[in-house]
Amino acid sequence: MPKGDGSVAIVDVGGNKVAVLNLNELKTDVATIPLSSLVEYCNLVQLESIKGAYVDPWAVTVSDKYIGIKQPRRGPYVLFDRTGKFLCNVGSFGGGPGEYSSPIWDDIIDDENELIYLVGVFTDRIFVYHTSGQFLKEIVLPHRMLHPSIFLDNNILIVIHVPLEKQAKIFQFDVNTGELVKELVPPVHFFTKRLDGENVVLSTRNKPGFFDFHSFSNDSLYHFDLKNNRIAPIFTMPFSTSQNILKRYMLLNKDLLLTYIRCLEESGQCAGTGLVAIDLKHKTSSFVNFANDFFGNLPAPVDFYFYYLQNGYWTQSMMPEELMEEIEKRLTERGLSESDREVLKKTLSTLKEGANNVVFFGKLKDEVKTKLW
Repeated sequence: MPKGDGSVAIVDVGGNKVAVLNLNELKTDVATIPLSSLVEYCNLVQLESIKGAYVDPWAVTVSDKYIGIKQPRRGPYVLFDRTGKFLCNVGSFGGGPGEYSSPIWDDIIDDENELIYLVGVFTDRIFVYHTSGQFLKEIVLPHRMLHPSIFLDNNILIVIHVPLEKQAKIFQFDVNTGELVKELVPPVHFFTKRLDGENVVLSTRNKPGFFDFHSFSNDSLYHFDLKNNRIAPIFTMPFSTSQNILKRYMLLNKDLLLTYIRCLEESGQCAGTGLVAIDLKHKTSSFVNFANDFFGNLPAPVDFYFYYLQNGYWTQSMMPEELMEEIEKRLTERGLSESDREVLKKTLSTLKEGANNVVFFGKLKDEVKTKLW
């Protein structure tokens, strides 16, 4: 096994191999990594600009067939094909059948069965639709849940959320019958140091059949073992209880994990705010930025909310005016190669002000074969 740079260690915790990042050993230098080291390809799609199709630049879910857009406030979930053609609105706000009363927090697009699962920010049910937009049924939850994350494995739907008045549990439902199959009561430390509305539980769902989850203010990433109905730690980044830090963990594949660190208060002990990459194969870590080398080395951001590495894809949603401004800025930079200039000018010529959003997406690689920094 490589010695690494001293920042990453693999330790045994109750029979589980856990990667540990030592914040004190994390260097402050920032490495720039080409997006092509992360994804197999990168497409740029202009969403269709017709009535009913316009969306806010918000959270994007890409599957092998579809692009789904979760919208803030009271906007409906909007479905496009991968060329950007508008297909339908999936559900709407309201109190009737198939209508949700809070913004959509999490979604799953099941390509194989042409189904879409939607769950709200604060809700007691999961809505199931056909990809045509037709409402099919709802799965009723045992109680109202805050920021629930969902995961689909064959015919089992797993639900996990931030506990408030109720005890924290992980639920398993049969998607065909809607019946509760199993539940697990984990210790509270699996979720958070703060049981409040400022915390959320998130999952990347980047590895098929592998349900990873963590909460913003917790220092560990966990794996829920569906078969054995148990939780195992897989990564941790310990920090002092005096530090006010939020972290978003994104497990990409067996070799690479990203952590976005946000320091909520100035602290001499805080390593800083930004994106940290952890190379589990070589046991090294670094602050990083990604450059989209498919499109003239434009910035390829990853942050807490708007730019995602989830469901096996990297995605970025932007208003066309934003992308035009970024391209024009890049074209003025010194040292720009002719090949980058050509790609950027070609991309710029396809964009129109006032049109619907553009979406970048690329399929994540199964593994990282070389050192990235």
